[in-house]
Amino acid sequence: MSLYRLIFAAVISLLIPLPSFAGELHQHIEVNTTNQRVQVNFCRPERGCSLVKPETIGLPPGQLPLDKLTGTAIYVSEFTALPNGIAIDSPGFEGIAGDLNAGDRVHYVASSRLSFWNPAERQWSLAPEGTRIRLAGGLDLQPDQSCGQVFCLPKAVEGFTIFNRQGVSGINSLIVGEARPDGSLHTHLDWILETEQGAPNGPIGAYLVELSIRTDAYPTPSAPFWIMFNHSLPITEFQQAVADRVLKTSIDTALADKLFDWAESNYLSLFPNKTTSFIAVGYYARCYQNGTCVGVRDNYVFAVGGEFGPNVVNLGEFSSLLKLAGF
Repeated sequence: MSLYRLIFAAVISLLIPLPSFAGELHQHIEVNTTNQRVQVNFCRPERGCSLVKPETIGLPPGQLPLDKLTGTAIYVSEFTALPNGIAIDSPGFEGIAGDLNAGDRVHYVASSRLSFWNPAERQWSLAPEGTRIRLAGGLDLQPDQSCGQVFCLPKAVEGFTIFNRQGVSGINSLIVGEARPDGSLHTHLDWILETEQGAPNGPIGAYLVELSIRTDAYPTPSAPFWIMFNHSLPITEFQQAVADRVLKTSIDTALADKLFDWAESNYLSLFPNKTTSFIAVGYYARCYQNGTCVGVRDNYVFAVGGEFGPNVVNLGEFSSLLKLAGF
């Protein structure tokens, strides 16, 4: 057993894990390495892991849940009301023998903002203010010189990643687990829905977060993927939330192009040199010669670069800006 595996075993034995719920929306994300890069895939049940049937989430048989606009894979799960919170430990991360290098540590990388499907408005947008998802169970190895020896074992510390409408905070990348000696992997993290003050609460609806995976041996992250959580929606409503990503685009690209054209005509200094739209990291966007990029995602318009600076700026609701432009 490796040094790091001993550390992991000691720490995990002290943690109190959430109970596992093997319901209809329980599944695993397959993690492996192909062509010198880590990849994630929908689980293949013949390999002994769990996959949610497309029919369960309202899709035609055989159709995997891929975002219609971007092609991003969507893995589904469902929060459960527990005595001490609203949480779930699904999806898990799975690899069979030979999928990974023995002892290779697997990390997640969190990105983007917390998205929300509102059953009253029946559309995807940003999560309400004051609501967050906390990802727990990831570990960080930190130097520890407290043992009084020349060499001390690294200290494994549990960390947290926070997703809300502003983006990701806390630690954005933590260790999911370590590949076994045969190169296999099986591990779960804990997803917790709560207020910004840590109270177990959140509006009824569907929530969406974005992750990618990397390993120590293969540090280039995988393609991003999304995890969609049902919180107390009837299954037919959750199926509609899935359909609004998978069976139709969550962005009206024709209206987005009209808004971009309007901005180019009315704010030439910000958006010079008319350009064409493209899809990148979940946005329907345009970029300009002055370094500015503008994009639409989750019924909001964002900009970065140029006069907007290096950080992504929320310009407002897509629907409101369309009205401002006269569309």
